[in-house]
Amino acid sequence: MKWVNILHLYQPPTQTKEIVDAVVLECYQRIIFLLDSYPNLRLTLNISGSLLELLMKYGHENIIAGFKKHAERGSVEFLGSAMYHPILPLLPNEEIIRQIRLHDKISKKCFGSVYKPRGFYLPEMAYNQKTATIITDAGFEWIILDEIHTLEKINPSVKYKIKGLGLGIIFRDSSLSRTFPPEFIVTNLEKIKNEYIVTCHDGEMYGHWHKDDRGYYKKAFTNDSIKMLTVSEYRTVLFGEENISVRDASWESKPEELSENMTFGLWNDPRNKIHNMLETFKRKVLILVESHQNSSGYEIARHYADRGVASCAWWWASERKIGPFSPRSWNPTEIEKGARELYKAVTALDLPEREFAETSSLFENLRKTIWEKHKQDYDPNYLIE
Repeated sequence: MKWVNILHLYQPPTQTKEIVDAVVLECYQRIIFLLDSYPNLRLTLNISGSLLELLMKYGHENIIAGFKKHAERGSVEFLGSAMYHPILPLLPNEEIIRQIRLHDKISKKCFGSVYKPRGFYLPEMAYNQKTATIITDAGFEWIILDEIHTLEKINPSVKYKIKGLGLGIIFRDSSLSRTFPPEFIVTNLEKIKNEYIVTCHDGEMYGHWHKDDRGYYKKAFTNDSIKMLTVSEYRTVLFGEENISVRDASWESKPEELSENMTFGLWNDPRNKIHNMLETFKRKVLILVESHQNSSGYEIARHYADRGVASCAWWWASERKIGPFSPRSWNPTEIEKGARELYKAVTALDLPEREFAETSSLFENLRKTIWEKHKQDYDPNYLIE
């Protein structure tokens, strides 16, 4: 059996040093240790630009050096992505292009010439045709999607491309990716009939969200019946090629939501008042920033606007229990933290007084709504400021 193991490593741009330090210790160092310990291990990695920025900020350059070393050895393949992990289909075209370029710039700074991504990781696997076209124009050869992105039955032995576009697709095994794959694969090895297995999930499961206390890393990564491949290695051995239709969705999409045309419900649920207010505020800020490029504070505003579109504020406003290893997605502090990054962009610009007052009012109404909801639904003792 051939296993293609894709990990997505991410921390939001507003993450605290304490949490970054903890995840480095529990997870990122562990992944590098596994790569050091098991020569057969192959990983395809998306390391988000915002995480690279935090690793450098908080003195964890050794993590960057460790991944670079394994990329030079061929045991790690890097992916392109978007700098601050936004939901790309919910951004204007020029913002998508900007996020891709920012991620490319910091990745080249950190990894040098070994950073040569052929594939692209869509944050949350949030896909639409507009975004796929931009990714294709940027020179990427393939993307990773979930099985829910197509109504057709997937054969992992076939090389797929998007019909009408030519961009390659790697489909992850959805149900297997929602397990702890090293354990599931080892314990079900005799039952798995496919020659190729493709898994993709948050890399923080390795040691941070999930503790492997029964030795399944070793059992999986030293098993003679399992050959590990990077995505590019996998694509070179596929024997067939097929153009396939795909639909707009994310890796968290539900069939019932897609039937109602609610494509990205976890971040853009029309029934969710805070989602709607965040979207309105985001669009307003992005327009303001780009229409005031001559402002003395434009570069600062641009920096905060780039950070403010990170998906986390929307995720924390969704109020959903995503999976067995994730918390319930409600956190008013994190929602406000993300919205405040956008507001910092506004305060950096030289805006006319009326325009500044209107935008400030949008932010204050959003902030008030967040905390009123928290008081009403979660903490009746909370004193709204």
